[in-house]
Amino acid sequence: MATDDADYSVDGDQSVTDMIQHERFSIGIGCSSRACSDDVIRLIEASVDQIPSGTMIATLDRRASIGEIVASKLGLRLVLFPASILASVAGVTAHSPLALSKTGTANVAEASALVSLGPSARLIAPQTKGRFCTCAVAALPITVRP
Repeated sequence: MATDDADYSVDGDQSVTDMIQHERFSIGIGCSSRACSDDVIRLIEASVDQIPSGTMIATLDRRASIGEIVASKLGLRLVLFPASILASVAGVTAHSPLALSKTGTANVAEASALVSLGPSARLIAPQTKGRFCTCAVAALPITVRP
């Protein structure tokens, strides 16, 4: 975005043209013990048109083995969280009594995506369901000052 007028400012002294907006993304995954990595990858590919570089995969620590395979095949970094952390995440939109009874958190995919980016993250693609798995996508806007 170009502007010829220096009167536009952010924080009082930074011109709008000096700021570049980026977003970081996280794909949260949840899955049953019956899911395989191909199930999760198919769901992610059906849910996300293009995976930007720097995107991470996030999930429950008990699903580390499947998470490692998915992250490796997609060339993404994996982050893991215990259920106690996921259970306290705000902004989750879908609640599953089954997930709550099995894992201690009502939505692994959404909570993982959100918590991996921090408290300012927002869901941009709520939970979608696949064969024995779920995924959700969260984003975090980042302002870069060149």
